[in-house]
Amino acid sequence: MYLEFFPARDGGTPEVVRAGNLVFIGGLYAADGALDVMTEARTILERLKAALASAGATLADVVKHNVYFSCPPGDASVGRFLADLDEVRHAYFTYPGPTSTEINCGLEREGARLMIDAWAVIGADRELLDPPGHWRRAGASPFVQGWKVGDMLFIGGQRTLDRDGKLLGLGDIEIQTDEAFRNLDTMLKAGGGDRSNLMRQNTYFRFFGEGRAVTDYWEKMTAVRRRYMSVPSAAGAGLRIRSLGLADELIQVEGIGVLGDVKQRLQPADHWDWSIPGNQFTQGWKIGKLAFIGGQISADAKAQAVGHDMETQTRNVFTFIRRTLAEAGLDESHVAKLYIYYHAEGSWADIAAERATIARVQREFYPEPGPVVTAVRVAGFAFENLLIEIEALAVARD
Repeated sequence: MYLEFFPARDGGTPEVVRAGNLVFIGGLYAADGALDVMTEARTILERLKAALASAGATLADVVKHNVYFSCPPGDASVGRFLADLDEVRHAYFTYPGPTSTEINCGLEREGARLMIDAWAVIGADRELLDPPGHWRRAGASPFVQGWKVGDMLFIGGQRTLDRDGKLLGLGDIEIQTDEAFRNLDTMLKAGGGDRSNLMRQNTYFRFFGEGRAVTDYWEKMTAVRRRYMSVPSAAGAGLRIRSLGLADELIQVEGIGVLGDVKQRLQPADHWDWSIPGNQFTQGWKIGKLAFIGGQISADAKAQAVGHDMETQTRNVFTFIRRTLAEAGLDESHVAKLYIYYHAEGSWADIAAERATIARVQREFYPEPGPVVTAVRVAGFAFENLLIEIEALAVARD
C-alpha cells in the first residue's frame, strides 16, 4: 500500500488520507460560528463529499461514519438534535448506507455542535451484515449494523436496544454491557469471524463519579466485557462521554475486525498496564498491512496516571504509540489516522490552550503532512487523573 495525503482547505493537517482502496476522513466541522443543527450538518456533509472526491471516492463508498455532537443530555434535547440531523443525513445516504455511531461529547470549537468523520473503501466487494432479530433503531434509517468488505468487518455502535428500538437493562451497567457485547459478538459471527478477529474495539460509557469510583465502575463494567473478549483481546479505548442516543443508555461498543489468523500482537515490554492483573488486554495488532494501536494513556504499570499536566501526558502518550509502532517495524510516517480524546474544561480560551499544547507536541513526533485527526473532548477515561488518550491506525508500505 501507499499513503497519499490530501491537505485541508485551510492549510492545516490533512483531512483525507488514502491507502490503497482505504480512505480515512478526519473529523470535519462546519464553518466557525453558531449555526442551526441542520445547516451545520448540511455544511459538514458537503465537506465530506468534497473530501471524498479529492481521494477518488464518493458517499456510496463510506462504510463507517461517526457523529460526535454536543447538546444537553436528556431524551428531549438529544432526540430533537438527532431528528434534525437525520433529516439532513437521510438526504445524503440511501439504504444500505454506512454504519453509524452517535456520541454526545465535548467539541473543541466554540459554537460547534457537530463533527463527523468517516472510513470509506473504494471498489471492493461488500456484504451487508444484518443478523435476523438484531436490535433496530426507532424509525426508518439508511444506516446499517455492519459491512464485510474484503477481509475487513466494520461494525457500528452496538446498543442495548431490542428490535423495536427500546432500551433494555434500565439503570444497570452490567446488563447493558452484556447486551451490547453480545450484539457485537453476533455481528462478528455474521461476518464469518469471531471475537479473535476483532482488531479495534471502542467502548463509550456514561459515568459521572470521581476519584477511585471511576476505576471501580470501569472494573465492574469490564468484568462483564471480559466474558466477550478474546485472549488476548482486541486493542481499543474506553471513554467516558456525556451521553448517548437515549438518556438512560449507559454504554455502546463499536469495532473493526480483520479476518485471518496471521497477525502480530504488539505488546512492548515495560509498557503501561491496566488495573486488573493478568488481564490479557492488548496494546495493538498488526495484520496484513494494517496496524491498530489501541488507546494509549500516560500511566505506569499499575494504571496510575503519570504527569499532572497536558504536555507531560501527551508526550508520554506519543512515546507509547512510537514504542508500539516499533514492535511492528513501523514509525510515525506510517500513521494514517489519529483519534485524540482529551479532557479539558473551563473557558474556551482554556480549552484552546490545551488543544494547542496537544498539537504542538504532536508536531514533534509526526512529520509533515501528518495523519488525519479526529479529536474530541470526553468526560474522562477508565482511570482517574488521566487527561488524554490517543489511538493510531498505521499502514505498512509495499
